[in-house]
Amino acid sequence: MTTTNPKILPLPPGKFGLPIIGETISFLKDSDFTDKRYEKYGSIFKTRLFANPTIVMIGSEANRFLFTNDKVKFSRLNS
Repeated sequence: MTTTNPKILPLPPGKFGLPIIGETISFLKDSDFTDKRYEKYGSIFKTRLFANPTIVMIGSEANRFLFTNDKVKFSRLNS
């Protein structure tokens, strides 16, 4: 059985950080922010930047998934 209800699908690993600002300060101050999250969580992870929940996709495999799955619907995160 597969589910397509976005409210019950699992989110990628990661953290949203502080309410509202999330990890924005770390993102702006640390030039290795993305590299550190990639090492810890892999090529797809969640974070909150500039008050918006964000999914980061790094690398050719993640981007290939994004651009070749035209039948997959992407939507805003509700967190």
